[in-house]
Amino acid sequence: MNPTYDRHLDSFIVIAESGSFSSAADKLFVSRTALIQQMNLLEKDLGFQLFDRHNKGITLTAAGQYFYQEAKKMIRASNRVLQRCRELEEKCAQSIRIGTLPNFTAVLLPQICRRFSELHPNVALEFIDYPLESYFKNFVNNNFDITTEYMSGYLFEEPGYSFIKLMEDRHCCGMSPTHPLAMKKKISIDDLRGQKVLMYARGITRADDLLRDYITATAPDVEIIDIGHYGSSLPLRCELEGLILIYYSMYWKSFPSLATLPIDISMDFPIDIGLGYKLDSNQAVKQFIELAEEMFQVFRKKDTHRATRAERR
Repeated sequence: MNPTYDRHLDSFIVIAESGSFSSAADKLFVSRTALIQQMNLLEKDLGFQLFDRHNKGITLTAAGQYFYQEAKKMIRASNRVLQRCRELEEKCAQSIRIGTLPNFTAVLLPQICRRFSELHPNVALEFIDYPLESYFKNFVNNNFDITTEYMSGYLFEEPGYSFIKLMEDRHCCGMSPTHPLAMKKKISIDDLRGQKVLMYARGITRADDLLRDYITATAPDVEIIDIGHYGSSLPLRCELEGLILIYYSMYWKSFPSLATLPIDISMDFPIDIGLGYKLDSNQAVKQFIELAEEMFQVFRKKDTHRATRAERR
């Protein structure tokens, strides 16, 4: 029952349209006696009679007829008010769930979130941490709305998903500081010959698969060991087993114990980093994505300007 008008009004409307207390009682699933008592109380509160009661049933008095017309308007207006209140409540209660990854430091995402919160204070940003091995499964299962500042991957080539690029990253090599190659400035493909390297398993991202194919074709004596995610145990494996980790340079802060060197190869395999989302996302998510795209354009212009100034020097 709507709280913004007397609850007896609904019963009054049904009685007026039914023409009798008995018929109205059947429709309302209450007793005839209870319904009559309700109308007696309503007439007492109003201070005028609504019905003429006679042997053939009931009819509305002149005041009752006018009240009937106005009561319907009151109920419609009340329903509009309640609907608008529910819409406002739903809008205020909107949230965007951003899936985050362990051992990951985002670069642009904090700035985007800060600006979005300034523009949309009624939308809550919720951050949910998932390990990489279950990350995209949770995304597909609608456990969160936006993938964090991460590689594009193959998922976003499928219908129903999209990806916006925020930056590019490059592969690098991480190894124990005591590794024979750790003193070099760059790691070439020849340096990797005969080495055991850890890198993403095939099928996770196209950039890694292209690099894997290049290494396999150019240096077939490199032993590639598949990993599913950049776990915290990888630096220990590199230390104990003399392994080299091929990973993204943006993760270097996550592995401070590793000596990190860029890869110097003749072919470049840039890694697209950005935000993934579903095409049927709600309005709040779409607004977040639009803002991220706008801010990316600003970031890119600044980077281009800085690069141009550096060249001039």
